[in-house]
Amino acid sequence: MHHEWLLAGFGGQGILFLGDLLAQAAMRQGLQTTYMPTYGVAMRGGTANCIVRLSDGPIGSPLFEEPDAAIILNQQSFTKFLPVLRSGSLIIANSSMIDAENANTRKDVHIVYVPATELAREAAGTERATNMIALGAFLAVENTLQENTIEQIMGEERNPSKQKLVQTNKTAIQAGMAYVHKLASSRNGA
Repeated sequence: MHHEWLLAGFGGQGILFLGDLLAQAAMRQGLQTTYMPTYGVAMRGGTANCIVRLSDGPIGSPLFEEPDAAIILNQQSFTKFLPVLRSGSLIIANSSMIDAENANTRKDVHIVYVPATELAREAAGTERATNMIALGAFLAVENTLQENTIEQIMGEERNPSKQKLVQTNKTAIQAGMAYVHKLASSRNGA
């Protein structure tokens, strides 16, 4: 088993935190992993993306090759990275910032559009949880990593001022998962 996951958006959306969290979860589950962040010079509003590679065997390089899944939170990143994704890739796309009707020029990838920013405001009370909504959506479709591993890592936060954020993130993950499950049920006629 080998996966290469791309996470992309702009600075301030929690892309690098999300990548780090996925890499930690992969290690906890006994997988080999690499985490390669890339970001622009602006702390907020600049580009931010990372690659998380995970495997049950050795990983030759942490560098970007051909991702088989992606979480993309803004239009610029969607436009930039859609052409480099492997055929058959899964993409969780934030439809709050990506024009779903005009965005996909490829028919060989599976895109799940999730209004992550709106769901973050509704379910978690803050747009800062957009990345966690997208993570929940991703976990609902891609089953390599377990939700409880990720929640366990977040639960180990010892800074009292961040404890409320941990609960907010868990709520957002649940909301993202629920959205995708509901979407799948409606497509299946249940």
